[in-house]
Parts: sequence; structure tokens; C-alpha cells
Amino acid sequence: MPIFQKVNEISLALIRVAIQIRRSDFRSRIEGLALDLLETTAAKDWEAVLATVYVLTSLVSFGKTIYQIEPVNARILDQELDGLANSLKKNFGLNGSSDILEIFDKSTIRTATNGSNGYSQENPANNPAMVSGNVHNEESGNGNGSGSGIAATIRQSAIIDKIKQSGKVSLKDLLTELPDVSERTIRYDLQRLCGQGVLERIGNGGPSTYYIARL
Repeated sequence: MPIFQKVNEISLALIRVAIQIRRSDFRSRIEGLALDLLETTAAKDWEAVLATVYVLTSLVSFGKTIYQIEPVNARILDQELDGLANSLKKNFGLNGSSDILEIFDKSTIRTATNGSNGYSQENPANNPAMVSGNVHNEESGNGNGSGSGIAATIRQSAIIDKIKQSGKVSLKDLLTELPDVSERTIRYDLQRLCGQGVLERIGNGGPSTYYIARL
């Protein structure tokens, strides 16, 4: 997959996940770095892109530790960011450094502390409402039940978010919420999230069965 496309998908996932973060300062930092990732990639400043990837990796891991990012989202984001870092080093001959102190010294990183937590109306990728819409388009009605990757991260985040807002949801509720996602894929997501201890299934099947968050 081209690096530009991969960066766009990761940035979308980061913003979608950030919407669920309760701490406003931490949410702004993730959102700001997601936008930095897009900007430095557009500018082809690959060293800055790689440095931003390393910072994001550290923050995602920290976010999981302090219960601000769901474990399933943190794990998949970490895999995708690691894959992007490896692609950058391979394609552009970058050495890179995972030393967090050295990373934060790089002046090329424009984090959310500089106020880059706004959204550009010209670029749909920077608008949470548009990102939320992309949840419906990441998986077609003929979904193959894949539970990994950026599309699954966004989709499962939407499911968790819906359950937290409503308290509980049924399969029928989710089919209405995600009309472009197949029933098979949603069932797979629910099974996966239950297996990871994120959700709990109440009922033995049928219309009366619903799901609640365990976190």
C-alpha cells in the first residue's frame, strides 16, 4: 500500500479513536499529531514523519496504560504505526530513533501544544464528523469478517462508542448504526470484542440478546 494512503488511514483512525478519549489535553495531543502526520507526509519530510510516528507509538501505549485508549485499538494502532515506520526506513533509507527524549527534541514536530487541534473544513480527513462517516464505508456489505487492520479499528471503535452512549445495544441497533457493514462482519466484531473482555453479551441469542461495555 502506498505510504500516502497508509498515512491517511492511520490519521483517520487516530482521530476516530481520539474522540473517545476523556482527557481533553491528551485527546488534543493525539489529534494534533495525527494532523502533523498528514502535513509532514504531504511535505515529504520523511524524517519528521518518522519522528511523529515514534511519538504517536509512545503516546498510544501510554494512553492504553492510563485507560484512555481501548486495548484493542491500542494494539492495532501500534501494529500499523510500526509497519509505517518500517516502510519509511526501508523506502527512504532512514535510520530512525525510538529514544523518546531525542524524538521530542526534534523541532520539526508540530504537536498540539502549538494549538494544532482545530479541523480544516477544506480537508474532510480532518473533520471528526467526516471521519465518523468513513466508519460506514471502510467495510462493504460483503465484509469478510476481518478483525484486524485500520478498518476494523475504526469500526470496532464505533461499536464501543455506541454502546457507551446507549448503555447497551443489540445486533439490530448496530446494523442500523452501520448500514454499509454486513451482519456477518458485525457479529465477528462483537465476538472478538467479547473475547477480549471489552464487551459482555447478555442473553442466549435472538432478538432479546444485547451487549454492554465491561470497561
